[in-house]
Amino acid sequence: MRQDRETDFLPAVLEIQERPPSPMGRAVLWVIVACFCAALCWAVLGEVDVVATAQGRIIASGHSKYIQPLEIGTVTAIHVGEGQQVVVGDVLIELDPTGAKADVDRLVHERDLAARDVGRMRTLSSWLTRSGSGNPDPQALATDPLLQREWQEFRDRVAVIEAQRAQQQAARLTALRQVDKLDAVLPIVTRRASDFRRLVEKDAIAEQQYLATEQERLETLHDLRSQRQRADEVDAIVTTLDARITATRSEFRRQALERRESAERQLAAVEQELTKARARLDARVITAPVAGTVQQLDVHNVGAVVTPAQKLMVIVPTDEPLEVEATLENKDVGFVAAGQRVEIKVDTFPFTKYGAIGGRVLNVSGDAVFDDHKGLVYGIRATLERTHVTVNGAPVALVPGMTVTVEAKTGTRRLIEFFLSPLLRYRNEALRER
Repeated sequence: MRQDRETDFLPAVLEIQERPPSPMGRAVLWVIVACFCAALCWAVLGEVDVVATAQGRIIASGHSKYIQPLEIGTVTAIHVGEGQQVVVGDVLIELDPTGAKADVDRLVHERDLAARDVGRMRTLSSWLTRSGSGNPDPQALATDPLLQREWQEFRDRVAVIEAQRAQQQAARLTALRQVDKLDAVLPIVTRRASDFRRLVEKDAIAEQQYLATEQERLETLHDLRSQRQRADEVDAIVTTLDARITATRSEFRRQALERRESAERQLAAVEQELTKARARLDARVITAPVAGTVQQLDVHNVGAVVTPAQKLMVIVPTDEPLEVEATLENKDVGFVAAGQRVEIKVDTFPFTKYGAIGGRVLNVSGDAVFDDHKGLVYGIRATLERTHVTVNGAPVALVPGMTVTVEAKTGTRRLIEFFLSPLLRYRNEALRER
C-alpha cells in the first residue's frame, strides 16, 4: 500500500514501470479463453435436431366440394346463403327446367310410340308363326287400329291368292268331272265302233257309218286325255298358289320381324336418350353432395345466367376428419416417409404460447409439382392428433383453411458441422471450377 502511494508521486514513465500489473486483465483473458474452449467443446460434442419444414393448410379429408352446373341455365331459385349449414341432398340452387323438361316429354312420347311398334310387330309375327293364316286376337285388333291395318293388309294379299286358288280348284273339279264322263262314255263308243267294224266286214252297213263311229271314239279318247292333262295342270297351278300363300306369309312375317328388330333398336336408342335427358333434368336442381357449410357463394339473384363448370359455391364438409395438406421442398423429400411423426404448428395460434399439435405423415406424393415460388415440390398429407387448441381455458376448434407449418425430424447434427460444411463445400466446388 505504501509502495502504491509512493509510486503516485513518481514521474509518469517511472510510475508505469514501478507499478505492478493489474490482475483484472489476466482474469478477463482467462475468462475469454475458457469461454472459447467451452464453446468449442460444445460445438464438437453438442447435437441439435435437423428438421424438414413444409408449409400447408388444414383441409377436410374429403376436400371441399365445388358446386358447379352441368349446363348453361338461368337461376330460378336460391335456397342457401353464405355460411349456412346443409345436409346431403339439400336443394341449393334451381335452374330453369323448361328446355330439359321439353326434351324429356318428347322422348317419352317417342319411347311410347316405339314400344307400341315393338308390341305390334311382336303380336303380328306371333300370329303369322301359327299354322294356317293365324288366329288373331279380336280385342287386340279392336284396340290397335295400326295392328288391324297391318293384319288386314296381310289378309288382303292372301285373299287374292286364295281367290285364284279357288278358281283353279273349280277348274280342276270341272276337268275331273269331264274325265269321269269321258271314262264312262269311252267304253260305249269303243264297243259301238267295234261292232260297226264287224258289220262293215260283212257288208251289212255302209263304211261311212263305221268311220263316223270311229271318229267319235277317237275324239272321246282325245278329250279324255286332254281333260286329264288339264286336271294335272290345274293341280300344278294350285300347288304353285299354295306355295305363293306360304311365301306371302313368310315374307310378311320376315318383314314384321325386321320391323320389330328396327323398332327394338329405336326403342333402345330412345331409352338411352331419355336416360340422359332425365339426368339433365335432374341436374337442373343442384343439391348438396355432402353435409357441410356453404362458403364462397357466387350467385345472389334469381335470373342470373350460369355457365357449365362455373363455381357457384363451395361446401366445406363438417362430418369428415381434418388433415393437413402441405408442400415439401425437393431437398427434404428423401428424409420424410409415410408414418413418420411430425409436429404441426398452426399459424393462427403461436406455438410458443399454445404449443404444437402432434401428427403423422399419411403419404408423400410420388411425383413433384411445380410451384411458382419454390420450384419443384412434393405434396404430403398428415393426420392431426387433436382438432382443437385450448385458448383461455376453452377449446377452439380447428377449421379447414388454417395455414400451418409441418416439421418432421429427419436426424441430428453436431454444431460444428454448421460451420465446417460451408467451408468444405466451397473448397470442393472451388477446386473444380474452370
